[in-house]
Amino acid sequence: MHLDPHTSAFLTAFVLIFVAELGDKTLFTILLLAARYPAIPVLIGSCAAFVVQGAIAFALGWLLALLPAFWVHWITAAVFAFFGLRLLLTEEKVDSEEAPATPHHRIALAAFGLVTAAEWGDASQIGTAALVAHLHHPIQVVVGATLGLWAGTVLAVGVGRMVGPRIPGHWMRRGAGILFLLFALFAAFRPAG
Repeated sequence: MHLDPHTSAFLTAFVLIFVAELGDKTLFTILLLAARYPAIPVLIGSCAAFVVQGAIAFALGWLLALLPAFWVHWITAAVFAFFGLRLLLTEEKVDSEEAPATPHHRIALAAFGLVTAAEWGDASQIGTAALVAHLHHPIQVVVGATLGLWAGTVLAVGVGRMVGPRIPGHWMRRGAGILFLLFALFAAFRPAG
């Protein structure tokens, strides 16, 4: 079966980005958020962040290769370290194990911020930009990649909602903080470029 170039670009981006994102820090972040907070605002904030990341990949597809890898490398490490330390050092205001009554718009904004930070310089963002430059069908690539990321988001939220009620909130917070610090170390010691 022969696919037209537009469909081929869409499917290539969807499959490659979906598979690349499975097991990635971003989906794990979404899973942790969904384990603690209602699913809908986590979905909305995360999906909106992926739209923004897709727009960045679209706009910078050919330019991304020219950016100094050194800056992306250290900024990524610093962002993860910041969120890791924040999660570990900030005390929760609620002593109960149930999620605090946080307004949905704040949950969506938190999901948006965390996913945007986690995706900056990530393999899926860089991969999308590379596909935009390589396949010469930027709209189809960005739409396919974004839908692939959304599919992963739905999967992460579903798993988070199933697992979350079984894990105490302070364990999840500490675990997330440690995980972000590990991501920071990985980003810092990974070869730049």
